[in-house]
Amino acid sequence: MTLILSEKDVEALLDMDDVVTSVETAFREEGLGNASNFMRTRSRGSDSFLSVMHANLTYLGRAGLKAYIATRAGTRFSILLFDTSSASLLAVMGADFLGRFRTGAASGVATKHLYGKKSGTLAVLGSGKQALTQALAVNSVMSVEAVKVWSPNAGHRDAFCKKLEAEGFRAAAGESPGSALDGADVACSITSSKEAFITESMLGSVAHLNIAGGNVPEHAEISTAAVGLFDTVVVDDIQQGKLEYGDLIQAAGAGVFAWDSAVELGAVVAGKKKPVGRTLFKSGGVALEDVAVASIVYDKAMKSGNRYPNVELY
Repeated sequence: MTLILSEKDVEALLDMDDVVTSVETAFREEGLGNASNFMRTRSRGSDSFLSVMHANLTYLGRAGLKAYIATRAGTRFSILLFDTSSASLLAVMGADFLGRFRTGAASGVATKHLYGKKSGTLAVLGSGKQALTQALAVNSVMSVEAVKVWSPNAGHRDAFCKKLEAEGFRAAAGESPGSALDGADVACSITSSKEAFITESMLGSVAHLNIAGGNVPEHAEISTAAVGLFDTVVVDDIQQGKLEYGDLIQAAGAGVFAWDSAVELGAVVAGKKKPVGRTLFKSGGVALEDVAVASIVYDKAMKSGNRYPNVELY
């Protein structure tokens, strides 16, 4: 039988500590050769984009794909999760909330392995639907002493501060990216900006930066010169990054970054590569994260005792 899990079902089954652990394990196992990830592909329609990405997690005996379509009516995300022993389709589930959690978790895992300290001040640039999970994930791997927030709209950043306070954070809004970054040890940028707004002069105190907002080659959140400040640049997937990650594509074009110096997060988590100096993690989102988190959602659903909709497909 195939479980059908709605967005509401998935949201209720997600726990950030569990998600961070699953994503960390997925990257470690990829680094050890026990998981394979295939980069995102896209097809264009007259008024839509369909994106598909998939991964096979040998260590879990699970494989799956995420597909999402963006249209004028909005964007919808779905995951298919398979058992690799029985070939069963275990579940079909909504993947919007799951995507928010796994994107945050990737930043959390990167912060744990690249920043490495037990506490610090966090800056979050962006106040959209993916911003809160960035803070929750970083707080899962270190004690966040305070959160400094910036987004272009004053009302949005004030509202986001209230959300953070409701989660137990000390939060304050900055009137500019620089003011939010001033004094921060770790920063997460999660915006839809087309043009870079993080510049060299803003990063004086930042030891580790997560850039998680875009996967379009023409877009960037950080300037090329600012990329050049970092000693170690880590990505979730180099092959995907060369095609999609505008921040690094543009920095490579300007000669301040070289792809052969980039390190994959899986290699760091597996202990095969050691970061040095100031660190930057560029996250575009990869399917192994989705499949790992979908797997724990499925397992929780099966153990919960709740009667979720299911269907016999075969």
